[in-house]
Amino acid sequence: MLLRKMMSKLGVGSAYVDLRLNRHVLQPGDVMEGELYICGGTVDQKIEKLDVDFVCKITRNGKEEDTVIATIPVAGEFVIEEEETKILPFRYELPAEIAPSQPGVSYRFITRLHIEDAIDTLDFDYIQIVPKEKKI
Repeated sequence: MLLRKMMSKLGVGSAYVDLRLNRHVLQPGDVMEGELYICGGTVDQKIEKLDVDFVCKITRNGKEEDTVIATIPVAGEFVIEEEETKILPFRYELPAEIAPSQPGVSYRFITRLHIEDAIDTLDFDYIQIVPKEKKI
């Protein structure tokens, strides 16, 4: 048991998170929905918080720059038990004035599971933003 606790602090057998989005192609102003699956590892672990960053990645001249557009808080402190699965709803409205995806400009959600006294786990989910359809 002690070995499993030590290993989970290093990320081996630790809790992890998976954001599952309902769709991956959206328009500015659309509402993104999905679910967050938090899966317990080999030991009970205290989660300090769970949040999702909405990030724009711009590539220019071979250099990448990430800009956090929003941080969406999902949950505060809780305990995920050994091998337990928790499912939490996720919802975020994209900014109405956001630029569409294009070569050199991409968007992703970075989900962070902040684990007390352990390595935090991350999940990356890319989306594509297409121009808003014009109404006639």
